Amino acid sequence: MLAVEVTVRVVAPQTPLSVEPPPLLRGQLTTPGDHPVRSAEYDVVVHVNQRGFVDREWPPPRDDDHRVVVIGDSFVQAAQVPLAQGFGRQLEAAIEAISPADVDVLSMGVPGAGTATALGVLETYALPEQPDLVLLGFLVSNDVLNNHPLLEGKDDKPFYALKDGALVPVDAPSAVAPSWAASTPSHAARWVARTLATRRAAARKLALGGGLPIDLRVHDPGPDPTWAEAWAVTDALIAEMARRCAEAGVDFAVLLFPDAIQATEAGRARARRDWPQTAGWDFDAAQAHAARVAEAHAPVLDLQPGISAAQGEGPLYFEQDGHWTARGHAAAARTAAPFVAAQLGVLEED
Repeated sequence: MLAVEVTVRVVAPQTPLSVEPPPLLRGQLTTPGDHPVRSAEYDVVVHVNQRGFVDREWPPPRDDDHRVVVIGDSFVQAAQVPLAQGFGRQLEAAIEAISPADVDVLSMGVPGAGTATALGVLETYALPEQPDLVLLGFLVSNDVLNNHPLLEGKDDKPFYALKDGALVPVDAPSAVAPSWAASTPSHAARWVARTLATRRAAARKLALGGGLPIDLRVHDPGPDPTWAEAWAVTDALIAEMARRCAEAGVDFAVLLFPDAIQATEAGRARARRDWPQTAGWDFDAAQAHAARVAEAHAPVLDLQPGISAAQGEGPLYFEQDGHWTARGHAAAARTAAPFVAAQLGVLEED
């Protein structure tokens, strides 16, 4: 057992578990400090700041700078790459490359977050930072399903439903760590607990998707009342984020993030090969629908064309993990920078 413990500490070190109902911030990387993150595809050390997000320590607001907050899921968190190569840091650099303005970009990424979590992050963390602009990074492939408890494979996050057109909270049992693994100093015990939870979630996702990963069902052209509800709740949540930003005097915009299936030929080919049931499905339709939903409430930029155009630069997504590589983050940041600078009013005209 000692050898197992030593191996896990070296190969896959584990942050502590808790038996308490999870807070708004979820995932392993919420404890301030530097943490190693390792997989078969990457080996990095990420920094969690004093606010509990994977990012640098945030500077205080200044009168002479422009402050941008990016809220999203693990694509915004960017725990697969060094801090300087994540979307937030690369977006800041890309804006400053096309504008003389001083811009601070604050990354607020919560893995597995849906728009309900994003709404909570907006109120609890983003607006107190006094931003000029809030960006919602919306990942079409799973943010819609994250917003419905009957589609989401995990219940350790907030959910809402629509009642008479109004958003109302929906209670869901909290998915917490098993008591035998909570607060244990053993990295091996933590790893076992997390591995079992991950496998249960993966099995549930396949079951929910009727033999397909549930994420793929967002592209299914067949009518489904549960997905229709998820889209309606998503629409209302984006509208509520826009409303609360307007009340605070803060600009709000939406960035549509594509996954590898939507943005790369290799990703589409793998999906068709592994899941032949998707033959004939339009992998662009959900992205277009998300754009129409978001455009009713805020300016929107779809990053898919810009990321797709960068396919010749090398791998943009980790093949197994599915998140952006450093090149993927760079392509996303380059694509977003002119749009964000224009929202801030700092884009230099040619």
